[in-house]
Formats: sequence, structure tokens, C-alpha cells
Amino acid sequence: MKPILLFFLCACFLTSTAQDKNQFFALDANMNQTVLDSSKYMLWIHQKEDSNWQWDYYKTWGPLVKSTDYADHDGKILNGNFYIYNTMGNLDSTGIYDHGRKTGSFYKFKSYTKDSIVSIRQYDYINDSLVKAIPISHNKEKSNDSAREKESEFPGGIAAWFSYLGHNLTYPDRAISKEIQGQVQVHFKVDTVGNVTEAYIQKSVEYSLDQASIKLIMDSGKWDPGMKDGAPVKTYKVQPVNFKLETQ
Repeated sequence: MKPILLFFLCACFLTSTAQDKNQFFALDANMNQTVLDSSKYMLWIHQKEDSNWQWDYYKTWGPLVKSTDYADHDGKILNGNFYIYNTMGNLDSTGIYDHGRKTGSFYKFKSYTKDSIVSIRQYDYINDSLVKAIPISHNKEKSNDSAREKESEFPGGIAAWFSYLGHNLTYPDRAISKEIQGQVQVHFKVDTVGNVTEAYIQKSVEYSLDQASIKLIMDSGKWDPGMKDGAPVKTYKVQPVNFKLETQ
């Protein structure tokens, strides 16, 4: 098999490391530590730039199960983003914790197909108390303000973006060795000065493919920010990244 990076484009795995800020564990069905060859899950614990600790649970050769931020390395104090995924690797729900308490908006998602994920409900919390639950409408009618809005854009436009994707994404050896393929979807924000931030997996396929996709987005440099009424605004985007192997 050889890798093909499609028009859309949408590190070897270690069972453990000596670096406290970046640890991998192979786990059995009961979440007890084991060896990689007999594991059902793997856990990646790593420290983020905001000093939180992110715990990512993956099926060993499959998609994300859960990704959670903690204030501590031992995973006792929820603090930051919280993501749950369904059996297809699609985002099921997400929210934010502030030192163990739900705060702000939590979202519930629905998968219409294996690659189609839509938010359907919003839950707003204040100090761990639910204050509002509302359905989310996806009305595709353009607003009256659309003429005064401009979406954020990679410098040089869509052609330059596809060129960047084509020249910078590689197919990880870990996925090639197990002939794993599929579409990863990365959700990210472009802030008011064009920085790419807050990238996370919306649709997961496998650890190495997910990480290659996140790296691709985060390494893309500054974008031209979105504009509204002549002022820069933050925008949110989803980039599909397709990995496919060709049979020789």
C-alpha cells in the first residue's frame, strides 16, 4: 500500500516516555496498563501551553474516545475543554470546566453520516448550574448583514491554501503500517489579527492521523482575518483532511 493525499487533503508511537510532560500508556479493556500489542485503548497525557494537562483516550488503532483538560497532571481537577466522541470518532458533546465546575456553553452534536456532524443543542451553565437549554437552528438563509461580512482567508486564497496542504501534509508511518485511512476534521479559530488558535478534532480517525492534521492547521501561519462592518472579527472554520491508501 502507498499513501495518497487527496485533493481535499483534505513519529512513531511510544507506549511510554520518560518525559513527564508527554506520556503514553497502553490500556486494556478495564483501563489497566498493559503492552501495546494487547491493548484496547491508549492514553496520551501532555501539558499544554496554558499549563493545563490534556488527557486523550484513543482506541489503540482507532478514533478518539475522550479528550479532557485538567488543572493537574493526575487528572483530578477538570479545568478547560472537555470533548466526548461517539463510536465513529465524531464529536458528540463538548464544554468547558473551570476548576471542576461547568461554565459557559456546552454543546450536543448529532452525526447525520460518518462525515457530517452538526450541533443540535446548547446548554448554558453558571457556576455548575444549568441556566438555559436551547435547540440550535441551522437555517442556511443569508442574514441581512452578509454583504458587510468577509470570511477569514489563507493568504493567497483557496488556491494557495490547497497548495499549502499539498506540500505540507505527510502520511504518518504508524497509520500506514496498519493501513488506516479516512477523513479527519479539524475545527479551529482565526482570531482578529489572523492567528490560528484553539484547533481541536471534530472527527477523529486515529492518533497519528489526527495529530498530523492538527499540526498542518497550526503550522499554517497567519491568515487574513474575517471582517464585519470594516472591523476584524474572529471566525471559526472546519478543515477536512482525507487520508487514502492506494493498493499497488
